[in-house]
Amino acid sequence: ARCSFCGRRPPAIKRLIAGPGAAYICDTCLQECTDILNDPTPFSPKALELASRPPVVIAAPQKSDLDLPAQRQGPRRSVSLDTEQKRFGMTLMLYEMHFYEHHFEIHYVWIRPPFPTGFAFVPRLIFLMEDDLGTQWSGDKGGTLRTRPELANDPGLAVYQGSARFRPLPAAGSQLLKIRAADPLGQFEEQLLPPWEFEIRL
Repeated sequence: ARCSFCGRRPPAIKRLIAGPGAAYICDTCLQECTDILNDPTPFSPKALELASRPPVVIAAPQKSDLDLPAQRQGPRRSVSLDTEQKRFGMTLMLYEMHFYEHHFEIHYVWIRPPFPTGFAFVPRLIFLMEDDLGTQWSGDKGGTLRTRPELANDPGLAVYQGSARFRPLPAAGSQLLKIRAADPLGQFEEQLLPPWEFEIRL
């Protein structure tokens, strides 16, 4: 294990506190966080330095949320979606769904204005889905998101490629999947951003 903030491992650090998944924080970084909380400045140099560090540890899904044999063998079925929506200067493209033995994944590309330097929020989309039989899925369990600067053709936009994992699988009789995707940062906008809405035929 290593600190998710600074990347150091024992014995370079004295103490390490474990959090959910694979998240850890060392005593030194914890002290820095305490100093930031006690600093009345909204964006102190310590806060900006901490937020601008590159990611160190990606939280791992619990074993129960992963079907490792299916992952090694690849998906049992893949569906090409090729659907997109544009709004408020952002584009969300759903391009594939993969069905494994016990879970399924949505793969997407999110194009939006880049985040300012030192921004302390990890960009993420939250999904709420319902099929025509009434089964619901929510969240982004086990999902990943990474920056893809090589895909950007506009210097004013950033491209993120992500996936979201859900279980259980849709029932065999399910034919329609309604997908809503929300940008958590939309709650900070002057005008509340409504979620994207898609309908996928299974």
